Amino acid sequence: MKRCLDSLLPQLTDQVEILVIDNGTHKVKTLVDLYSNIRYVSESNTGLSYARNKAIKEANGDWILYIDDDAKSDKNLLETTLVHCQKNQKVFGGVYYPWYYYGQPKWYKQEYGSNSKNFAASGVLPNHEFLSGGIMCIHKSVFEILGEFNTDLGMSGTKTGYGEESELQERMIKNNIPRVYDDTLVIAHVVADYKLSVDWHLQANKKRGQDMAKYQEGSRLVNCASQIAIGTLVFLKDLISYTPKLIGPNYYLENWKIDVLKKIYKRIGFISESYKST
Repeated sequence: MKRCLDSLLPQLTDQVEILVIDNGTHKVKTLVDLYSNIRYVSESNTGLSYARNKAIKEANGDWILYIDDDAKSDKNLLETTLVHCQKNQKVFGGVYYPWYYYGQPKWYKQEYGSNSKNFAASGVLPNHEFLSGGIMCIHKSVFEILGEFNTDLGMSGTKTGYGEESELQERMIKNNIPRVYDDTLVIAHVVADYKLSVDWHLQANKKRGQDMAKYQEGSRLVNCASQIAIGTLVFLKDLISYTPKLIGPNYYLENWKIDVLKKIYKRIGFISESYKST
């Protein structure tokens, strides 16, 4: 967190405040107390969605820029953010690249720790592309229209969770609120040591599927049947596409497992959670 705060401080202006929302951790409060121009806010409920919602109530400004505490901002992050605010863009976000604080295995590709390949181009996003909650700015009026982050979704303590920012963006899409992507809005996000394994990537995708199932609409049976049918076709396509790469350079068995199996794990998570909820 110290590296995150230190990367933001040189960019501060009288138009910007920094809030650290925390679950009452003594270590975090002690760190934040060292900074005279950063405000510490305690949130009694554990979970990322609770923390993000707390920021809505505590922030003095009209826009809230969410940044993960294990990230470093680009030197122009706040300046670029203010430009978007001046354009009165209600929802916008940027790109995160991997920060290899714990080293980089030879098989670890940049795309595993970045969202840079999730977008066709900068600008207003099509409905199938989604901003990352770790580098996203939202005007308070959006929450007045849509409500806050879903506290049943997202990280909570040591429990892995996803989907809170996607679910909120689904509501934005339904209400015709445009979302803007800017590839010059940049942070470097640490790749935690526990993420440097194939199993973590597969289990994380399974969890994404589980959380996606929690806010699905329509018939669960039809949705599951669709996931099975599409998943089978996608698996066969990926199997044919990625397997020959194993005999080429700079492509490892770890890459093959992630590229071929991650979508299957996501669908397994979706189906298992759907049956669990019935």
